[in-house]
Amino acid sequence: MNNLGHVVKFEIIRNLKKPSFWLAALLLPLLLVGYIALAGLTGYNTGTIMEGDTDTSGLSLGVYDGADYLSTNSITYPDGTTQTIYSFDSIEQGIAAVKNDEINVFYALPTNFRETMTAQIYAKSDTTTIFTNYEAPIRNLLATSAAAHVDPLDFAVVSGSVQISTTNFAIDNTTVDPLEQISHMIIPIIALALFYILICLFGNRLTTAMVEEKENRISEMILTSLNPKDLITGKIISLIILGFIQLAALIVPIIIIAAFGFSNNLIPADFPIDLNFWTITASLLLLIFSYFLFASLCVAVGTLVPTAKEASSFASVLIILVILPLFFISSFMSDTPDAMTYLLSYFPPSAPIALMFRSVFGTLPTWELFLGLAVIAISSFLVIKFAVFVFTRTAIEFTSKINLKKLLSSPRKSWKP
Repeated sequence: MNNLGHVVKFEIIRNLKKPSFWLAALLLPLLLVGYIALAGLTGYNTGTIMEGDTDTSGLSLGVYDGADYLSTNSITYPDGTTQTIYSFDSIEQGIAAVKNDEINVFYALPTNFRETMTAQIYAKSDTTTIFTNYEAPIRNLLATSAAAHVDPLDFAVVSGSVQISTTNFAIDNTTVDPLEQISHMIIPIIALALFYILICLFGNRLTTAMVEEKENRISEMILTSLNPKDLITGKIISLIILGFIQLAALIVPIIIIAAFGFSNNLIPADFPIDLNFWTITASLLLLIFSYFLFASLCVAVGTLVPTAKEASSFASVLIILVILPLFFISSFMSDTPDAMTYLLSYFPPSAPIALMFRSVFGTLPTWELFLGLAVIAISSFLVIKFAVFVFTRTAIEFTSKINLKKLLSSPRKSWKP
């Protein structure tokens, strides 16, 4: 245990001293914050421009009703203000008024409007107003007039204004609130997203961690003073701790942004999120156990191959096996799990994401959660044993191929027991 502690301490301190570690840890959050800020600013500016382009309350408007369809010549805005639209006796008269700058926009309903159902808009635009949308006033007039011509209920049905109430039932026939269901999904989704970030950002580092000693040709010297089990386990534990340190560097800015959003009413106070203790605990356990298994698999791959290049190739295959449930996501949405769901839930590489998906969609019973955690834990233990077995036989293997004869032979006697 003393040697194991030394390995963990050495690996953590060595990586924390590297500028590249902090660059990777801090650059991503900074880029994320910058992206969110830029997207928010761009969206705000676009919304302001769009709002300005559709606002005609400050314009002088005119209309010609050749079809005798309109029942009013004024527009009522959501804030309660009204705007009067000038009436013209002909289309030509209205067009002339636009050209002479007497009005800004002229609307015309031709005499055959009831057959063509086409209204005409005339406006004088320059480079600053060429994209301005002038349709809102005439649509407002037409909607108001239509409401006066038909039964109010018929108009509400046609316009889609009818309110619809929905009641959902669970499998046990109890009433279910959709918003409450969504709130239960938030924490498991966050855990799934964090695990996905971990495997994408740190997968390659985990697989090359054990190759470093081989490529530097110092593994034989290390193993004369260390037990291979201590070295492998220490590497895995240190890499997991370093991964969570970098993850914390990513999460902290997000929490700060979320707190700022809540305090400034940018995020609604009733945002659907269930902070249930059991949900948080279950998601956290899944995240920790899953990352431990993934780290163990990556380190095992690193013990098999002699170079970082080959380790990266094997890492790609491993990541595909881990994210395999993404290709069968529809299987996890069903209330009744099928054979594929169970297969992916208990196949060690795919178990983490499969169990997280089932947790998100509420199809993971408590007993299956603990069974899944047990499968992940046992698999991690066996993978570590395998990594130790392989490393004791390939620690000084510098060739470009995996030597099966060397792998199956007895370990060197110089390794410290």
